[in-house]
Amino acid sequence: MHFDLLIKGGEVVAQGQGVVRADVAVRKGKVSALIDDATGVTADDTYDATGLHVFPGVVDPHVHIGLAEGLADWETETRSAAIGGVTTILTYLMAGRPYGPIIEENLEEAARKSVVDYGFHLVPSATVHLDEMEEHAEKYGIRSYKYFTSFRGDEGKHLGVQGTDDGFMYRYFDQVAHLPGGVANVHPENIEVVWELRKRFQGQGRDDLKAWDESRPDFVEAQSAVAAAFYAHVTGCPLYIVHISGRLVLNELKAARERYGKYPLYIETCPHFLTHHSGMEIGPLGKVNPPLRSEDDEEALWDGLKEGSIDTVGSDHVARKKGKKQGSIWTCSAGFPGSATILPTLLSEGYHRRGLPLERIAELVSSNPARIFHRYPQKGAIGVGSDADFAILDLSLEKEVTHDYLQSNADYSLLDGWRMKGWPVATFLGGRRMVERGELVGARGSGKYVPAS
Repeated sequence: MHFDLLIKGGEVVAQGQGVVRADVAVRKGKVSALIDDATGVTADDTYDATGLHVFPGVVDPHVHIGLAEGLADWETETRSAAIGGVTTILTYLMAGRPYGPIIEENLEEAARKSVVDYGFHLVPSATVHLDEMEEHAEKYGIRSYKYFTSFRGDEGKHLGVQGTDDGFMYRYFDQVAHLPGGVANVHPENIEVVWELRKRFQGQGRDDLKAWDESRPDFVEAQSAVAAAFYAHVTGCPLYIVHISGRLVLNELKAARERYGKYPLYIETCPHFLTHHSGMEIGPLGKVNPPLRSEDDEEALWDGLKEGSIDTVGSDHVARKKGKKQGSIWTCSAGFPGSATILPTLLSEGYHRRGLPLERIAELVSSNPARIFHRYPQKGAIGVGSDADFAILDLSLEKEVTHDYLQSNADYSLLDGWRMKGWPVATFLGGRRMVERGELVGARGSGKYVPAS
C-alpha cells in the first residue's frame, strides 16, 4: 500500500478508544487508515512519531480575528494558532451593518493568508442581521450566532455595534431555533447592574484588577446565563454559553440543564480562567470580560472539565498589543491572545498536574467543538475519512512560554515566563506539514473555509 503521508510509531489519541498504538496513513488530505503494523507500507512523506502522541487538530471555537490589526490578523493569528496545534478556528464577525460584504472580504483575505482552516459565527446587533440569517445559512453554511446580553445602550459602540433589548434577544432565540443546525451562542452579563457597580467603584477611586472583577461580579454573569437558558428553553433553541468564568455560573447552568433538559445546553470556558485570577499582580494585562475571578473559581472550572459538565475550551483570542492594555483598568482594552496556549495549558496544568486524561482533553478541544458546530467528523477526529489534521505532542517537553515563540501580533502572553510541560512539536493540516517546532514550514493560504454541515 502507498500513501501520501505516513505518521509512524506514535500513540494515537482516538475518541472512544483512548490512547492506542497505531500508524496513521493519509491519502488526498484525509485519514485513509489506522495501521497496527506498517511493514510494507510506503508513503511520499513519512513522519517518525516515536515517543510522541498523535492528537486530533484543535478546533478553537472562540476567536476574534480582526479586532487587533483588522484583516491582517488572518496571517499572524492563524500562524500563532498553528504553532499551538490548532488546525481550525471559528471566528466571530462583528459589525453593525449587513454581513454579506464582511463575509466576502474575510473569505478573500483568509484564502490568501490563513495557515489553518476556518469558519464563521456572526454577532447579531441589528434587525438586518436577523433578516439575513436564512440567506447566510444557505449561502455560507453559517448556523451559529453570538448574542451579547451586555450590548445595551452605547456599551458596544466602540466595536461598531448597536445596543439591543430583550425583545431583540427573544427574536434571536426564536429564529436560531428554526434554523436547521442553528446554535445560539450567548455572552452573559447583566450590564445594567454592572453600570451601577462601576459607578460605585470608580467613585471610591479604585483602579485595580480586583475592582474590575467586583464591578462585573459573578452573579451578573450567572443571572444573565440563566435567563438565556430560559429563553432557549421557551423557544426550543440549542444554547452555547461562552467563556464561563467560575463556580457560580457553572452551578447555575448545571441546574438549568436539569430543569430544561429537552434542548442542548453547551458550556465553554477559556484557558485564562484556568490559570489566572484577579488577585494576581498583572494589572490591566488581565482585563477581560467576564473578568478573571478567584482561585476557588479556577479549581471549580478544572472540576467541571474533569466531571464533564464543561463541554469545550475556547481561547477568546484577541491579539491587541500591550500598548492597548496600559493605563486605567476602566479605559484600557479588554482581552488578550490565547489560541496557541490552549493545548500547553491543558497538558501542563491539566494532564500533568491534575491527571486530566488525554482523551478528555481531545473531547474538550477537538471533537466537542466540531460536533456542536456541525463540523464533525470532518474535524475533531482521527478516523477514516476525517481531515488529516494533527497536533504531534511531546508530553515530556518542558519549556518556558514566550510571546516571541507564539508569534502572535500581540507582543505579550499572560503566560510569559511560565514553564509548561507538554507541547505540540508539529502541526499537520489536511496531511500537509504546516509547523515544525515553532517554525512555519507550510504555505500561507493553505487553510480552507469549512462551513457547518
